[in-house]
Amino acid sequence: MKMKIQVVIESENENPEAVEEVAVLERDALQVEDLGLTLAEAKDLLRGLQQTMVTHQVNQHLAEHSRCSVCGQPLGRKGKHPILFRTLFGKLTLESPRYYECACQKKPEKLSSSPLAELLKERTAPELAYLEAKFVSLIPYGMTAELLAEILPIGNAISIASLHRNLEKVAERLESELGEEKGQFIDGCPRDWAQLPPPNLPLTVGLDGGYVHAKDQKLRTEGWFEVIAGKSVPAEGCRRRDPIDARPQ
Repeated sequence: MKMKIQVVIESENENPEAVEEVAVLERDALQVEDLGLTLAEAKDLLRGLQQTMVTHQVNQHLAEHSRCSVCGQPLGRKGKHPILFRTLFGKLTLESPRYYECACQKKPEKLSSSPLAELLKERTAPELAYLEAKFVSLIPYGMTAELLAEILPIGNAISIASLHRNLEKVAERLESELGEEKGQFIDGCPRDWAQLPPPNLPLTVGLDGGYVHAKDQKLRTEGWFEVIAGKSVPAEGCRRRDPIDARPQ
């Protein structure tokens, strides 16, 4: 038995549909190990499907940006260079053309731009960066690279150095989102701080909990509830014991 997996691309304009073959699967007599997809077949299928999708996505993006947005005339092409983009399903080598700005802009300098390079400023897909950072925070770098290579169609494309660089970028981005570090959070003149009311005395809080079961329970797994008690001790030494929570289980 032979099964062909194809992708049908429907254009938004009046162009006819494009059909591309992604993979061909063959099966003989049914065996346990041949039921459904194997991991290797799934990797090849995802890799081929992504390559087909990316090719049409990039072509459409470049077609939209290869003409002047003002007069609609085709832009002059200066050259091209390859872009390496890392994804969950392997590395992609994309051709990134560079276009001159249209003459209708009437600028003193003849500038150029690369639409694809400007779009793909980060050369790692967000999902791949997320998985790399997540697993690196849980297990060593080497084990992370082996794990991702085992379950994803990326081969040996992930190295310890790339994992380290990606983790640094994620940490720097999270650090930048925290904003500037402040030494103190009270606004105003230090001379006015003395007019503020004195803060409350320190308070020490202790928490403890336990489980209580019903008297007539039939099974040990039923009739339990949890009691959490807290004790606060103010600085002046007065003590009080407060039940904080009681939740049935």
